[in-house]
Amino acid sequence: MQFAIIGYGEAGRAHGLTLQTLSGVSVSCVVDVDIRRAKEGARVLGASTWTDDVNAALRRPDVDAVIVATPLASHALLAHQALERRLPIFLEAPLALRFPDAQRVLAHARATETVVALNFWRREAPGVRMIHGRIPRPTFVQIEAVIDPLHGSWMGTAEHGGVLGLIGNHALDLACVLMRSRPRFVHALGGRHVRRAAFADTVCAGIRFANGGVARVIVGEYGRASKGSEWRIWATDGAVSATTHRDLLGGASHTAGRSSRLKPKSGLDAIAPQHKSLRAFVNAVAGHGEPLARVEDGARAVQLADAVYEAMSARRRIELEETPLRLAAGPIYADDAVADRRDHGFRA
Repeated sequence: MQFAIIGYGEAGRAHGLTLQTLSGVSVSCVVDVDIRRAKEGARVLGASTWTDDVNAALRRPDVDAVIVATPLASHALLAHQALERRLPIFLEAPLALRFPDAQRVLAHARATETVVALNFWRREAPGVRMIHGRIPRPTFVQIEAVIDPLHGSWMGTAEHGGVLGLIGNHALDLACVLMRSRPRFVHALGGRHVRRAAFADTVCAGIRFANGGVARVIVGEYGRASKGSEWRIWATDGAVSATTHRDLLGGASHTAGRSSRLKPKSGLDAIAPQHKSLRAFVNAVAGHGEPLARVEDGARAVQLADAVYEAMSARRRIELEETPLRLAAGPIYADDAVADRRDHGFRA
């Protein structure tokens, strides 16, 4: 299987190096708007071709699959271009910046029956998996993702979705994965508290799920203390609570006054879940298993992000339209209508 890597920045370089460790896989083409960077990528990865022309790369007969690791605003368009050639795609999140664009990519992927995987690699972080396993039916989940202010960076601009596009999509996806149900209502507050950006740099969203559970997602550019954490996740079902933070490699759970800890395995680092995500995609393209996160999961995260911005602007609760998306994870109850009636005593 031969890959074209579109975007040879930090993510593109990391994915290229991972591909070199997989048997039967190689990089045949590197694409970047900076032709010198594309040439350097081809040299490092042993690719025969480099270019700044995406369409030329996608037409090459030696390209079987595509990795998209470009700035966020280009994701939806590049996905469409690859799908026109029926090329499987491994895509950095988000799938798109607006939900209608995400729906079009989803429809295109389904129509062409092409594998499109989102790199929601934090699903595979040991701390997240620990929470997922020990609390299968949480009533409350809180996810915090904090980064340093994006002064002078394209990542913080409105064109690329701001902080909610950069890390918020990952946090919203994790909320769905841990809650194992369909999001129904969204409240949100936020604003421009750190820098004079076109989009909010701080967001706090409350999400009510069909099973009665509630998630609070907080993302912001307000920086970290020297010993602070970029990520912190806490969940409970009323009897058991569990938490993970920092690089999400370790964590702890608490039950009836007793605690147990998850210690990171020796030699395990924060990049390991990304390796698993890419390997799962390669296996799915070869017909073995499923990717870690599908195009439907990417569309659901974008739907939630749109609802968060709408709730912030309208200053009211937003009800999510039910769309024909596969759930990020199986529902807690077989029928969400039943789940609405078993809502832990809470009412939206």
